Amino acid sequence: MEKKSVSVVIPNFNGELLLKKYLPPLYEALESSSYISDYEVIIIDDASTDDSVAFIKSNYAKVILLQNSENSGFSKTTNKGIFAAKMDLALLLNTDMFLPNDFFDVLIPYFFSNPSLFGISPTIKNEQGDADLEIRKLPVRRNSYFHYEDVVSTEACSAFYLCGGCALIDRLKLTELNGLDEIYSPFYFEDTDLSVRAWLNGWACMYTPEISVRHCHSITVNKYFSKEYVQLIFTRNKLLFNYFYLTGFYRFRFFLKNYSKYILGKILPSKSKTRFNSAFEMFKKLEERKIKRRELMQLGKGSPDKIILLIFNN
Repeated sequence: MEKKSVSVVIPNFNGELLLKKYLPPLYEALESSSYISDYEVIIIDDASTDDSVAFIKSNYAKVILLQNSENSGFSKTTNKGIFAAKMDLALLLNTDMFLPNDFFDVLIPYFFSNPSLFGISPTIKNEQGDADLEIRKLPVRRNSYFHYEDVVSTEACSAFYLCGGCALIDRLKLTELNGLDEIYSPFYFEDTDLSVRAWLNGWACMYTPEISVRHCHSITVNKYFSKEYVQLIFTRNKLLFNYFYLTGFYRFRFFLKNYSKYILGKILPSKSKTRFNSAFEMFKKLEERKIKRRELMQLGKGSPDKIILLIFNN
């Protein structure tokens, strides 16, 4: 029987209670899988203020524990684990995910049958297991913007993106793409961006409904960030993502619309600026990506139609 080794990469911020609850079933799934030749668990602590680090050191001596000196957000923290990983596959996993025993036995065989597979995500359900939070996503284009929508599937199939909270990925391909793009810090859209880069490199992203995990949804984000801030970051990163991957007329229209918001946000009184803040924050970030933007244009990558066709044809 063919086997793969697995690196589990877990970013953690004040997740002591979650680690106590969800690390035992993770280890049960790793130990019980007939498809795993070897494994390592890497936890990257993002400057927690609870007893997460002490708990890990006391109870999980074999965990590879990495620590940030300051809070860095999801992509930077996860990248530290990605580049420390040494196994064939990397499981990107949130602290608040419950894995069933047969998780790896269902997902790993897909890497044997499909050499071009980049990664695969399962169905993600709520903590009670009675509602779907993440299923198959497919790309759509509305009013010159990239969007995505849920599509029910009864079998394994291609997907627009892998969920960063639970995705099993070919580690060498992941490092070749240089991991998650840290411009999206502190959170949101880094997994979508990673998946599109994989598609543009000719690697497939898949979703399967054969297995599901349970997720205590966004407990960390909602606990430590205001609703207004979370919405601002989500919208800013959605705009950044569209700016990077739209081309031609679509990109021009997108740029004109959002640059107008940016200018109006600087002119109007402060109480009227809320609706323009996301565009303002996007333009503040763009200096960080000028080189990559030019590279994408030179390679002829980034067409919305090309990305959509790539996914629908797989």
